[in-house]
Amino acid sequence: MKHLSSRYACALIAALALSACATQEPGTADAASPGASAAPGSLVANGKLTPEGELRRERAFKAYQAGNKALAYSEWLGIAEQGFGESQFNISVMESDGDTGAPNVAKALTWLHKAADANYPEAQFQLGQRYNKGDGVGKDSAKAVAYWRKCAALGDKRCAFNAGLALASGVGVPQDRAGAMTLLTDAASGPAALVPAQSQLGKMYLQGGDKERDYARARQWLEPAAAGNDADALYNLGVMYSLGFGVKVDKRKAAALYQRAATQGDPMALNNLGSAYRYGEGVPKDQKKAVALFKQAHDGGNPQGTVNLADMTFKGWGVRSNKTAAADLYKTAADAGHPLGRCRYAQALRHGDGVAKNAGQANRLQEAANNANTPCDSDAPLGEWIVNRRTAGRS
Repeated sequence: MKHLSSRYACALIAALALSACATQEPGTADAASPGASAAPGSLVANGKLTPEGELRRERAFKAYQAGNKALAYSEWLGIAEQGFGESQFNISVMESDGDTGAPNVAKALTWLHKAADANYPEAQFQLGQRYNKGDGVGKDSAKAVAYWRKCAALGDKRCAFNAGLALASGVGVPQDRAGAMTLLTDAASGPAALVPAQSQLGKMYLQGGDKERDYARARQWLEPAAAGNDADALYNLGVMYSLGFGVKVDKRKAAALYQRAATQGDPMALNNLGSAYRYGEGVPKDQKKAVALFKQAHDGGNPQGTVNLADMTFKGWGVRSNKTAAADLYKTAADAGHPLGRCRYAQALRHGDGVAKNAGQANRLQEAANNANTPCDSDAPLGEWIVNRRTAGRS
């Protein structure tokens, strides 16, 4: 499960509010009707701009676009002081950017909170970002999710996505899979659907427990996300076709999907594509290509890629045999807690393959692998254990 990351969680977007097409709370862009009860000189009535308020709002935008930041600030400030969320947010951005003097984070945050309290979705989204990252405020995941849920209820798909991810992971907030699925479905559906939300939903249906796994729904969401070139979706859809999860096994299609994700540097896809070339599954068998792909997966931090690269290096498949280098790679995977890496390194330690013998450490690593449901027999020499064909229980 992926947590909130720069890949999916949008960054602060100041320019979005400073345009005539800024995100608005329902109704706030409309001028109040002449019959609305507005005191003389009022700029806001019943949460909407009066005709005078609308004129000042337009003057502020034009002044800002012309580079007259002082006039823009003055016009927006009058509206903001009467409780109009969009203008409060714009004042917050200007204070943060130092548009009329030195940046003032405290003032920016004060206005940002006011805009959020006025139900302005962009302010709620940005406050969620700040509380999630601890940016100018104390890090508080619960507050972040609370703000995101507020703007999600107003139809903001970014907020629905971020809140859904947080509830799915349970990091900093109670895990709530059902709530996460509802929010992610909102983010993944309809006009302007978010591709990452579709990808996340597909992954959750694919990887859920026995009662929650649903291959048909997984495919329903992964296919449009893959069409949007989302690397995670391409990888997971590739897994479905490779293993026949809810679809007919199609190794060629799986390899093509892995290839598209691999071109984006996805470490898991790089590893699986390497395995396809290693065994000739859906692509011509090519040991050198497999080694190159395993190396990229290893460099990307994928421990299975590290083990596969070590296997190839140990046996000299597609690369010159080097048992010492292979043992170092097995150790890297073992140190990362990878069960198969622990088993391989235990075997190397048991037999002194590329590393000095150490029966005690071999025993500990073998036990750790077995405890992780990875059957490990370190008495078996590595040279006999590693094969270059698919074998039950082996890589």
